Amino acid sequence: MLALFVATSCATGQATTPGSDGGSDVGANGDGGPPAKCDGGVCDQDGDGVPDTSDTCANTPPKAVVNKVGCSDSQLTAKLDSAWPPYGMTWTEAGELGRAGGLTWTYTGIQRGDLFHIYWIVCDDPTMPCGLSLDGPIDVPSEKWTYSATDSDLPNGKLVFTNATNILLADASKVALNGRLTITIVDGSNVAIPFTDVGTLNVTARDGKYGAEIKGTGFKVVALGEVEDATSQTWTPYLDYYDAAATPDTGDAGGNVYTSYGGSFYDK
Repeated sequence: MLALFVATSCATGQATTPGSDGGSDVGANGDGGPPAKCDGGVCDQDGDGVPDTSDTCANTPPKAVVNKVGCSDSQLTAKLDSAWPPYGMTWTEAGELGRAGGLTWTYTGIQRGDLFHIYWIVCDDPTMPCGLSLDGPIDVPSEKWTYSATDSDLPNGKLVFTNATNILLADASKVALNGRLTITIVDGSNVAIPFTDVGTLNVTARDGKYGAEIKGTGFKVVALGEVEDATSQTWTPYLDYYDAAATPDTGDAGGNVYTSYGGSFYDK
């Protein structure tokens, strides 16, 4: 079996509030906001509390909270954090995607620093298309996961994808199957975190279409992959189904199964 589980996500330091004292009668942006402040030749033209020499975002809106390099939330764009693990956190996994109970990923000890937002985006790596195949490598696009609005419950942290695949049997025949991936997400207190589309999150993702904003210091994801055949019309974890079928590699659990699923981190 080839199982590709990918988790991939930019960070900075400690939030400061804009400066309110200064040496000018006019706001830094000419609008009555915090005045520009110069002290000993060190100036803060936008009055955000960060000296111009360290400020990477000019003309910060008046009274906006900024990060350590002088940027407010509205001046930033969410970016992929490719470090692993990001934010100094601890990541643990348990279970299997294609077995009863599914695969559990637990993230703890997230150090947010002065980040305004952290986002977890599902199936975002274009080099590893998310999907499921029981008859060899994943065919793109036919075996890629497709969002199911009918089965999903985004406000309550439930995201469901479906696909169509086949299983290769020992007699060289193929049986058509429906595939399903169910993902749930909760915070450190086991309260559901809403999923939403990346446009609503204001994230320009690489390939992912849905994700969640992580607001605390930890969260948990449970993912379960299943298949349904036309005869039984019963959903079964895909590895359990494969093991019970008369496949060419009977005795080699999941020998012809290919699956890919993962999450990326974005932040600002």
